Amino acid sequence: MSEQSGNTLRGLQIIHKAMLLGQLAFAAVAFFLKYSGSFPSGYNELDKTLQVVALVLSIGGFFTGASLFKRKLQGAMTAFPDVKTKAAVYRNACIVQWAFLEGPSLFCIVCFLLVGNYAFLALSAALMLVFALTAPVKLKIMLQLQLSEEEMDQF
Repeated sequence: MSEQSGNTLRGLQIIHKAMLLGQLAFAAVAFFLKYSGSFPSGYNELDKTLQVVALVLSIGGFFTGASLFKRKLQGAMTAFPDVKTKAAVYRNACIVQWAFLEGPSLFCIVCFLLVGNYAFLALSAALMLVFALTAPVKLKIMLQLQLSEEEMDQF
């Protein structure tokens, strides 16, 4: 593998890990603040409303992100024959999908801070798990973009 090859994959892995670690760090800080009593819950009357909003955002974010990702990949498969362009489209599709998962996750953590209901933290953890499962891996990219080993080396 040449020095140039694999840059897109490594870059995607770094972005993915940074986004996931950001969510985990925010959740850990929120948990610590609630557990230590440093952040009082002052919006308990909004609990049910925020639960519905968080659930709708989470489900909507998951399906919207997955749908956009799939649509962008299908477009890349038919419209772009070269690997470099497919790599750029794949990178953009991944970032969009991850944003649609990260947004609701962060919203759930904020709701946990405001209300103190651990269900929000559990929903955020479920979103982080789905987020972790969307990590860019060489074999998965090869299958999704239908690339050969030689083409993947150019990725």
